[in-house]
Amino acid sequence: MKLRYVIYIRKSSEREERQSLSLPAQRRKLREQFGDLKIVKEFRESKSAFYPGREDFGEMMRMLQDGEADGIISWHPDRLSRNEVDAAQITYGLRTGLIKDLKFGSYFFDNSPEGIMMLQNIMSNSQYFSSKLSKDVKRGNGEHNDMGWLNGRANEGYLNKRSNNDGIKDYGVIIKDPVRFPLRRQMWDLMLTGDYSVPQIRDIANNQWGYMTRGNRKHPSGPIPRNSLYSMFTNPRYAGKIPIPGQLGEYSKASYPAMVTEEEFDRVQELLGSRGTRRLAAKKTFTFRGAMACGECGCLITAEDKYKKFKNGTTKHYIYYHCTHRRPCSQRGNVREELLRDQFVDLLTRYTILPQFKEWALEALEQQNDVESADINNVLENQSRVIESTHKEMKGLIKMASRELISEEQFLQEKKDLETRIKDLEKEREDTKKRADSWYTTAAKVFELAVHGRERFINGDIKVKREILADIGSNPLLLGGKLEIIPHPFLEPIEKDYKQLEEKYLKVRTLPQQIQKDALASVRSEWLGR
Repeated sequence: MKLRYVIYIRKSSEREERQSLSLPAQRRKLREQFGDLKIVKEFRESKSAFYPGREDFGEMMRMLQDGEADGIISWHPDRLSRNEVDAAQITYGLRTGLIKDLKFGSYFFDNSPEGIMMLQNIMSNSQYFSSKLSKDVKRGNGEHNDMGWLNGRANEGYLNKRSNNDGIKDYGVIIKDPVRFPLRRQMWDLMLTGDYSVPQIRDIANNQWGYMTRGNRKHPSGPIPRNSLYSMFTNPRYAGKIPIPGQLGEYSKASYPAMVTEEEFDRVQELLGSRGTRRLAAKKTFTFRGAMACGECGCLITAEDKYKKFKNGTTKHYIYYHCTHRRPCSQRGNVREELLRDQFVDLLTRYTILPQFKEWALEALEQQNDVESADINNVLENQSRVIESTHKEMKGLIKMASRELISEEQFLQEKKDLETRIKDLEKEREDTKKRADSWYTTAAKVFELAVHGRERFINGDIKVKREILADIGSNPLLLGGKLEIIPHPFLEPIEKDYKQLEEKYLKVRTLPQQIQKDALASVRSEWLGR
């Protein structure tokens, strides 16, 4: 009986096509080579042989199992399988007689134990090389991204270039396209004005500027399509941010020059509305957001950017604060950041002192620290003695239990009580140590804030501003557009008595040198409350 064969041709990738015959060429060659055989069906698989679950491969194996075919014709064993599951089906079918023959256009198969073993080796090696290649490519792409470069073809407005990098020849980098980069930047500028829609910008670029895309083999150079322009305006890579695979909203910094800033990118997303994408500054830090609560409901105060366009064409940026309204609350108004900033600067002004007053305060606190340190050391020694005594009680309890002088139930209960007591005592000792170490440091920090805090807040960045906001006091609240803060206890004397003492101090500084000493001592004494 003449054997019946199926032809199995798998579509090659572009890389594989460069190394072997294309799919039509494989089919033609196999038909010529095995034209005298009885061929009952031809399969043209589109899925990769690297993973199991191919529909055409499954249908082919079903035909062999049902007796509708006896053998397989393919170009090479790696066309049939590059994974362990499908390879096992092939070799198992050969050993059991399910598959009576295999014929290949570029490989000779001998249906013998030795031939099956060689076939297994061929398919195993194909699986190994595919896995290794995939791993190497992913590692190389990951390192390329980590260094801030894009993989593959550069976005429109940029060019790929081969360059030496740390001794690595032909390393792919991204550079500005000298022709298209400035034109693309002008498109962003038009969009940022808020006066132009994407279709209008497209018409200006194509009809007035004569813009032509870079083009490639599949898409020749031509006018910029509208969808392509939308893609540019929503692509964070133009802001110098490369999305990290598998980490939504996380980006790495690009090494190539950004076309727009993050703020400009986010502004365009607002203008695009529903067609916009995730904003880069979604986690933007605001000076007062999350650092204060609503004075009515206790919810945190949040912030948002607002842009206002005026009739003269200019656009201004504002930051507003308001309650998150996670609970019922009547505070509905928005408070501009400038108002909150001015209120906080006024607060800092009320607690601002001259450097000399800080020096006097720290001198007195240092003397007090020496006295209190001696007292704290006595407390620590006493706490250590109590802990040591409790440990001795534990040892005595264990001895009593070992001699069976107490019951097991009594032992377990008393042991638990002693362990709890030791834990509490050790915690108290640690708290005492922390108080001894921190109070003078805190005082020095607060008085340093009283001298330079106002200046640092006005001139510092957001991080500095938030640190000062946290250090000046506790329980910051926003109620009716007013900022309220309970100042640190060390600052209370400043608000009560400082202004008069400062005036006296400045007058004393104008007195003759011979009488300044006693006058300064008097001001110092009043300041320290002596």
